Amino acid sequence: MIGVVAIFTNAKEAEDFVYSSYMNAIDKIPKDMPDMVTRNPHLTRALLDKTEEPDKKQRNILVTGSKGKGSVSRMISKLIEAHGLKAGLCTSPHLVSFLERIRINGNAISEGDFVKYANILEPYAAEVQKQLTEAQYIGPAGITAVIAMLYYLDQKTDYNVFECGKGARYDDVTRIYSEASVINTIFPEHIPQLGYNLPEIAFNKAGIINSIQRFAVSAVQQKEVRDVICREACDKGVRLFTFGQDFLCEKICVDRNGTYFDIITRNNKYRNIRLNLMGRHQAYNAAIAVCTAENLLGGVKEENIRQAFDGITWPGRLEVINRSPLTILDGCINRECAIHVREFVSEMGNKDVISIVGIPDDKDYEGVACEMYDISRRIIFTASKNKHLKFTTAQMDKAKPMLGEKLIYEAEIEDAIETAYNLIGDDGLVCIIGTQSLVRDVKEYFKQDTLNL
Repeated sequence: MIGVVAIFTNAKEAEDFVYSSYMNAIDKIPKDMPDMVTRNPHLTRALLDKTEEPDKKQRNILVTGSKGKGSVSRMISKLIEAHGLKAGLCTSPHLVSFLERIRINGNAISEGDFVKYANILEPYAAEVQKQLTEAQYIGPAGITAVIAMLYYLDQKTDYNVFECGKGARYDDVTRIYSEASVINTIFPEHIPQLGYNLPEIAFNKAGIINSIQRFAVSAVQQKEVRDVICREACDKGVRLFTFGQDFLCEKICVDRNGTYFDIITRNNKYRNIRLNLMGRHQAYNAAIAVCTAENLLGGVKEENIRQAFDGITWPGRLEVINRSPLTILDGCINRECAIHVREFVSEMGNKDVISIVGIPDDKDYEGVACEMYDISRRIIFTASKNKHLKFTTAQMDKAKPMLGEKLIYEAEIEDAIETAYNLIGDDGLVCIIGTQSLVRDVKEYFKQDTLNL
């Protein structure tokens, strides 16, 4: 490797480096074009090759899907940890600190190590950058993944779990050498970047499967999606485990203390498992994680499953952020995800519900509000502090005919929370829904740690 020169002295400088190639090209990148046109995942491979292929010296798992890939990634890493092993976890986006994206056994990378490995990578990135056109860039997720891989190699992790971005076939992370891939449920999203219909989007996501992998795991899918994934696995010669055929979960029950369910695989039956994460969909995520761990580790122990799931936390996933009054926080930005939130809130049985919605103009704030309408006494529209997200009062004009007198507007999330708390009854529940940026703002409001999980 090239001798290391300390270019960056703090985490902010190192984070700016991660985004630097993208920011240099952002004005030249074609808008609303497919990922296959705008993304450059081969450049992640170039960085890995230049740094002596650290990924080929480790055991890596890739995770994609339309929703829940972060939760599944966390569960897999927690199961690995519960079996006495060392698990790396690389996810995005972060909530408060960029350091959250790179973890070992739940603990975020230190600022010193993040700066160290950014300095190691910078000269190689500079070499690659010189060969690019104005519209080409090294993806931030790719740079982050290589930093993580160098860190994991030195820390001697046993397995590393990498969450892909919105896609997979053209995602920066997909070029990492991996022995397994996981595909959570796929639904229409990110059109036209991923495709114009569900089979095209599925084809993009299924690109996570490659011929060097030992196996792949798929969640419950619509038939047209399942057909695409099966064809991809067959073409690549990879054993595919599918929900409903090779594993499943049943007898799901949710209350304010967690989610309870049975998991059945081809190898075992795990009865009355408790998961600290809330929501019926999390039971399905847990089944995916257990199937993955079984095949990854050559079997899992039931007591270790219980240990892993009983103590697991994942910010912004139907998270109980406060218990007096009961307050739920979820990073939901579309109707499909809001259905899970509504189902969960309904199962809590609270008579009085106030929903806070902080979703920008270009996301499905109307669909989310519509799903929450029947169960909410009031719905408060608000905004995150992220200046890059567009929140306008036009939301109120569009939502007013649908929500009527239930609708309230508070420009600041702090005011929205205080308004909700002033309105809520003793047996009430406050449900906060919005982007990851809003989740971050709420976590900061409640002064909660995001670095150590």
